[in-house]
Amino acid sequence: MKRRILSVLSASLLGLSLASETQAQEAAGSPRDRLEATARASIGGPGSAQAQLEEDRLMRLEDSRSPVLDRWFDPIEVARERLTKRTGLNLSFDYQALYQKSSDSLSGTDEAASGQFRILGNWDLLNRGGENTGSLVFILENRHRLGQPIAPSGLAGEIGYVGATGVTFSDTDTTLSVAYWAQALAGGRAGFVAGRIDPGDYSDILGYVNPRTTFSNYSILFSPVLPIPDPGFGIAGGGFLTDQVYALGLVSDANGSLTNIDWFPGGSEFFTYGEIGWTPEPSKRYLTNVHLGLFHVDERSDAGVPSAKGAMLSANHTFENDLMVFGRLGWSDGTAPIANRAINAGVLWRPGFYDDLFGLGVTIADPSDSALDTQTTVEAFYRFDVSDNIAITGDLQHINNPGFSDEDPWIFGLRVRINL
Repeated sequence: MKRRILSVLSASLLGLSLASETQAQEAAGSPRDRLEATARASIGGPGSAQAQLEEDRLMRLEDSRSPVLDRWFDPIEVARERLTKRTGLNLSFDYQALYQKSSDSLSGTDEAASGQFRILGNWDLLNRGGENTGSLVFILENRHRLGQPIAPSGLAGEIGYVGATGVTFSDTDTTLSVAYWAQALAGGRAGFVAGRIDPGDYSDILGYVNPRTTFSNYSILFSPVLPIPDPGFGIAGGGFLTDQVYALGLVSDANGSLTNIDWFPGGSEFFTYGEIGWTPEPSKRYLTNVHLGLFHVDERSDAGVPSAKGAMLSANHTFENDLMVFGRLGWSDGTAPIANRAINAGVLWRPGFYDDLFGLGVTIADPSDSALDTQTTVEAFYRFDVSDNIAITGDLQHINNPGFSDEDPWIFGLRVRINL
């Protein structure tokens, strides 16, 4: 394991450059600026704990369409900022709920709903306020059903779909989903995280990948050829090789589990991922990015899942009018992934109404079960930001040829997110 971890780190990854308080406030002026500041806050993707903390904080520096509602939250936000300045502990709280209803069902169960309450923390304990900061990062969360017999994570099975219609919206009670040390190196040009990590935060990341603020379907957020495990113990890290070229890598427990925090419960079985990519400059890696990613997942003996490997070629580009386009080509072997071949593409667009966001994505995939035909997933959403702290997202998915059903269901979704 040590040899594998060292090899990943030596080939790795991604610059970590923490923005100062002054830079962050200057960056709060537009969504593009916020994405640049958020990219400097984390070596992971937009949905990682450090990136989400920074994005939410920068949103709260803006004037929203509901200033009266914003002022109601002001005392809480002031108290949080004082705590951060005094101790280096940045705490944030959010709650999100997702309701989904399908037009068809194999079992008669066509509705699903669940909620998540999370406490996110980033505690600067080494070199606070300087270069090469070291931080303890954690997310404590509770996932629970809301008035329906199943959570959205279980809806795919009810409609015969090979995939997941609602990423992260499960029913796992209270868990410590991540807890790791994040260390910046080389003056912010490199970094690593080590501990209990979510490998999805460091695998095949493009600038729109956040299941709480953009799409809900796994096959739109990621390539379905990539079998990302649940959170588990691991390490990720790397740095910029030039001002525009970076390398990224991770090794994580292939048997990761939200509910089981044991140390490698299945033994030495690993999920390994590495990529090399290009971006115009480090702060723009969420906005414009091209990378080649490779993965290998070991055989999981207790689970009876054979080993698999694969590759993804992924890219996104953001135009001056806040239109982002993205696309992926993916290939894999084995039955661990959802699919062995896939192509997905889409757009995100900010229409200019406060911070509202529209997204449309399409994925065509050949399932890893050779007995199943090609499956097409389409998803569109519109996120309406009520205020700096509250967002409501309407979502519509269409599944063509869902594998284990003769019907082609439509899935309506409604998601609410509140952050403090």
